[in-house]
Amino acid sequence: MMKIPENNQYVLFGGVLMLANKMQLVGDKKVRGLSTKQWFLMRNLHDLSKDPPPTITMLAKETDTSRQNVSKMLLTLQKQGYVILRASKTDRRSQTVEMTKKGQEILKQMADESASFFVDLFNGISDEDSEVAAKVVIKLIENLEKMQENLE
Repeated sequence: MMKIPENNQYVLFGGVLMLANKMQLVGDKKVRGLSTKQWFLMRNLHDLSKDPPPTITMLAKETDTSRQNVSKMLLTLQKQGYVILRASKTDRRSQTVEMTKKGQEILKQMADESASFFVDLFNGISDEDSEVAAKVVIKLIENLEKMQENLE
């Protein structure tokens, strides 16, 4: 068992890093189809407006991931038949991303298969605790975004 620091801010800081690593490790093994990072990318693509189709840059911004990493993941997803990359009609320097029917099917399959993963993940955590934790995570993200702006 890990040693838990007495300072709650240290718990949150270190815990978020550990949580991300463990969630990816367990998620990748427990739910078949896409890696957790690919699933997150596809989930965001699914939620973005399809008219006009989003660009790689828009998707990178939405997922807070570098354009280079998003491009690599999309090339893999394209080879698997889950997305189609096309030259943008409005800006020939960029590419748009569209989810295929096969991509929609794998996303639905993963939603079905991941239900038990989420039940296990949130076991013993009340709705009230989830609400408070979600607010804390959102505030941490907002604070980091402000800090990031000050660095640029």
